[in-house]
Amino acid sequence: MRKLGVSIIGGHPDKYSTTEQIRLFAEVGFDCFFSGASGSRGNEPVEEWAECAAKYGIEFETIHAPFGGVNDLWKDVPAGDDYMNYMCTVIDQCHRADVDKMIMHVTIGNTAPDVGPVGLNRFAKLEEYAEKQGVHLCYENLEPLPHLHEVMKHAGAYHGFCLDIGHNSCYTPHIPMMKLYGDRILCTHIHDNRGVTQPGNIDYRDDNHLLPFDGILDWKWFAKTLNATGYTGPMTFELSAGSKPEYKSGTFVSFVRDAFERAKRVRAFEEE
Repeated sequence: MRKLGVSIIGGHPDKYSTTEQIRLFAEVGFDCFFSGASGSRGNEPVEEWAECAAKYGIEFETIHAPFGGVNDLWKDVPAGDDYMNYMCTVIDQCHRADVDKMIMHVTIGNTAPDVGPVGLNRFAKLEEYAEKQGVHLCYENLEPLPHLHEVMKHAGAYHGFCLDIGHNSCYTPHIPMMKLYGDRILCTHIHDNRGVTQPGNIDYRDDNHLLPFDGILDWKWFAKTLNATGYTGPMTFELSAGSKPEYKSGTFVSFVRDAFERAKRVRAFEEE
């Protein structure tokens, strides 16, 4: 049976710490989780989280790299080299925590510098460094820009794709991401939303990170299509407990339990 995973969740007034969330995820029944990290620019104790995961018998599946300055990778400026080195520190964190997948955005926002050899060469260097550290880079789909397609076209076989079905729904519903990159999926981000609410205007505020069945996604279609790609890894749910007032009005424990029950409902569609 396919494993179920979940993100470290923000937005709830109960403010459970990361270690408290890891314990709760394991108790509720999730098989794995993912966190963010900021390399040397942050204070995330990823090795402590890995120890906590081992204690409670839950897998630390992936680490999501920060993305605030990722557009600099495409510019022929010192800031681009600085950002590349920054990504290497996050790769190092993955290695030390024994997490073998790092999720990366290749751009941020609706506009970015042009695709070109400067950026592609930097991604190639990051891939080489990551592979030596035993870390797979997983490139995530975002707004409808050509950069992801170019990075994926050149990506080495060791690296691959992070399918974010929520982003596909609210940013690029016209692009069949699972058809394009189904054979390269290494991990997933699963969440619901209301799609493109302003036709012709791609807006990050449409990226709601709702629980499944609270938006417009066809979850039977999703589960069947994901299964058909041959991807056998976890369904990992990337959720916000602050995206609806109803989520915040209950306890954090009840939100996590509801998330697990809905995750099981999605998974069950694969078996019908």
